[in-house]
Amino acid sequence: MQQSESATARPARKTAYVLKVYPRFSETFIVTEILAREAAGESLEIFALRPTSDTRFHPEIARVQAAVTFLPKPYKLSDAWALFADATATIPGFARRYAELLPELATYDAADVHQAIHLACEVARRGITHLHAHFATLAGQTAEVAALLADIEYSVTTHAKDIFHESVVPARLGRTLARSHHVITISEYNLNHLATQYPDHADKLHLVYNGLELERFPYAPPAAVNGSRPLRIAAVGRMVEKKGFFDLVAAAGRLVAQGIPIEVRIAGEGALFTRVQTAIDIAGLGDVITLLGARTQQEVRDLLAWADVFDAPSIIGADGNADGLPTVLLEAMASGVPCVASTVTGIPEAIEHGVTGFLHTPGDVDELVSALATIADPSFDRQAMAAAGRRHIDNRFDSHSQARTLVALEDGRFEDVVEPAVPSVPRTSERADAATTPPVMDLQGKRIAYVCVDPGIPVFGTKGASVHVQEVVREFIRRGADVTIFATRTGDDMPADLDGVEVVHRPIKTKETAEREAAQHAVGSEFAFQIAAGGFDLVYERYSLFSTALAQVAPAGIPGILEVNAPLIDEQRTHRHLVDEKLAHRALVEQTSAAAHTIAVSAMVADWVAGTTGGADVTVVPNGVNTDRIAPGEDPLEHDRPTVAFVGTLKPWHGVETLVEAVALARQDWDLRIIGHGPQGETLRARVKDAGLQHRVSFTGAVTPEAVPGLLTACSIATAPYPAVAAEDSYFSPLKVYEYLAAGLPVVASAIGQIPQILDGTDAGVLVAPSDAQALADAIDELVVDTGRRDGMARNARALAVSRHSWSKAVDTILSGVVTQPAETAASEIESAPETAAVAAGDGGAP
Repeated sequence: MQQSESATARPARKTAYVLKVYPRFSETFIVTEILAREAAGESLEIFALRPTSDTRFHPEIARVQAAVTFLPKPYKLSDAWALFADATATIPGFARRYAELLPELATYDAADVHQAIHLACEVARRGITHLHAHFATLAGQTAEVAALLADIEYSVTTHAKDIFHESVVPARLGRTLARSHHVITISEYNLNHLATQYPDHADKLHLVYNGLELERFPYAPPAAVNGSRPLRIAAVGRMVEKKGFFDLVAAAGRLVAQGIPIEVRIAGEGALFTRVQTAIDIAGLGDVITLLGARTQQEVRDLLAWADVFDAPSIIGADGNADGLPTVLLEAMASGVPCVASTVTGIPEAIEHGVTGFLHTPGDVDELVSALATIADPSFDRQAMAAAGRRHIDNRFDSHSQARTLVALEDGRFEDVVEPAVPSVPRTSERADAATTPPVMDLQGKRIAYVCVDPGIPVFGTKGASVHVQEVVREFIRRGADVTIFATRTGDDMPADLDGVEVVHRPIKTKETAEREAAQHAVGSEFAFQIAAGGFDLVYERYSLFSTALAQVAPAGIPGILEVNAPLIDEQRTHRHLVDEKLAHRALVEQTSAAAHTIAVSAMVADWVAGTTGGADVTVVPNGVNTDRIAPGEDPLEHDRPTVAFVGTLKPWHGVETLVEAVALARQDWDLRIIGHGPQGETLRARVKDAGLQHRVSFTGAVTPEAVPGLLTACSIATAPYPAVAAEDSYFSPLKVYEYLAAGLPVVASAIGQIPQILDGTDAGVLVAPSDAQALADAIDELVVDTGRRDGMARNARALAVSRHSWSKAVDTILSGVVTQPAETAASEIESAPETAAVAAGDGGAP
């Protein structure tokens, strides 16, 4: 718990709120908080940075006593100079503090800085001692700058968008936390996330739930549901992606199809209002679902009194934005309305599944339908669930208790703050409890050696393995690392953004199997010597059969991460030639024993590593996708003729021949674009010609990874038609599927290997039996016809890629718990000499 000087040593506190917009129709929680503090006797002020554009206001705003000041933006140079003169005269020490901050302020929007200076002047004139902002973005940063210039304290309440949105700059957020008096966040989920990302400032973080004026939400036991009338479903929220209202529309359609009578009313307005209405019309649900538009708090209370169930089907938006803990969900629980909601961020802290409500996986329409159908069943005890919900709200979400906590924090009475006792909330594996997650290594300024001794992988090539290498390197560089690639094969497709990366290339020229195996081992040894001598902080090695580079640099104190992508020993023995299997086995054991972290792309590969080495500890880290490089393009609904995409090497294990057969069997009119090349290319082209499908099937030939996003944007659906294979051969992590999801394309894929884990229950894809051309054709036909479902799946696909499958998240897991340390052993202590490596490499080791 943070310590502070005693209250007696502090001047009388006078607090002002800093808000981006006030009043804002959707931010009722801020008004409730201010009212509770005023009811406790506080005198507050409010500063707003932007004028409101709302045309309707809640009556509760009229009860707020705090004076509201709208901070102007200087639009003329003379105004700016006048403001500086005012600040210099009004704020003691302003000139010095401004000069100290100037290098930082020069990177901000000038108008925002001017508003912060104006706020600092008002702070000095009015004797304000503390600024509190809601949201750590514009409002929080303005409060921060003003407080620094005026030499007072500030605090900020973080919610969701200011933490998780893709526009959030982690370093900027970290500075705001570091300089603050304290930081509040509204859920345990947020608290754990911030404490993990910013462990140096964890002592400043405090969990304070948004509260309710409970007297305004009297409890009423829910009425019986007996089938004599439709089940009344209410939902409230802005018409934006993260609210998940398209899933509610889809669920309503399925409930109607099951013969369950329902009536749905959704209150709220926003950018997606028209699209939600269009989805309702396409589904033929105009008589079932009504969009009410914006509603006041009293009108929302009337809606809750009407409802049999309240639904909050929140999802994670494509931009990373997500709900924190929707206030209206708490209001519904307080009012005695049984609730159904997704497990996004802090929602499980309000709803205990099956006790105070029902939870479902974000985007899982099947689970949503099941929960609503359960509540519609007359035998379900709705009153018990509603009563449990109200008790939970009384215990944890009272605004008067919230106000007392806020005052104690601002007064520095941290010992008086009792943090809510929050039970552990079960999460899916993708959302493991952040409090137990080891810290992620900071790569800023670190030197990383990326090693790939496998001569079958051109690090600057177009195959999937090449893309994997490039994306991991990109993510390392994005995090501030200096990367050098050590490789036996470079390739000819250098991406422009990696052109400056240093590459140490030692080609292996011999083709004789035994010599080739020895050359790989020797080149790995040479790389190890160079890495140990080069002052690197970390070695990251993509597993190859005979290299022990990572193990050989370990004595020099350089930690290593080993990435295993396939059971190479078994593959080589079965499909190629393997001479020195003992060396291959010994190399794997040495590498995993020395690695600080061994990762595998799938559970099957992880099991193989553990079994082959006698129990190595392996973490599963599936492939990822660069969600900046690959993003949705044109709305698929606008395409005159749907195009189905396939991306990959044209080899038998990708099942493209089944896809071509599916085109011939299709009943609907769609085209196929095959992106890639390979040994099956001519055979597939001949099949297309023989079937008379040239007008429907096109081949792009070889393309660079940079060209793939543009080719996908003109497509409506994507497919991964892997053929039926033995279970032990379905170990792969399907890179193309992640790329399809990032492009916002519904995916039709074979139900083998890791694919069901990726797509099942997400409504982002359809699974079909492998090697079944008719099933593949039928699934694509259904999506071609059902444009509404296709549109929803497209949104879910993008959201799934951003929330679960980005390379950033993958690399977080890869680096988790790895610690760098200074090298302690001289390069001369590395076992293998470089000249030996050059000889063994068959003259390929010469520079």
